[in-house]
Amino acid sequence: MSNQSDLNLYSLADTPLKKLALVTFILTNIGMFAVPAGLGALGSAMDWPAAETVSVVGIGFVINEVILFGSIAILGKTLVSLIRSKLKCLFRSKSRHQ
Repeated sequence: MSNQSDLNLYSLADTPLKKLALVTFILTNIGMFAVPAGLGALGSAMDWPAAETVSVVGIGFVINEVILFGSIAILGKTLVSLIRSKLKCLFRSKSRHQ
């Protein structure tokens, strides 16, 4: 692991626990937007008072963040940095084509 160029997701996510943490990391990043929107829509559809809806949305968001940080702790700094760099390259290349 002396050279950064030979690091990839397959070699770093080498255990079943790390593979599960990788999937969890991706899903909780999506969940940062989906959980509050979904719970807000649920509260609206069920005619909950605004304060109760906001409380449920806040609790859902906090639970999502705790799971996210747990997956980051399992993955480790190297793997999280690699994922971030790949995502930055993905979004940079899309924005340049527009």
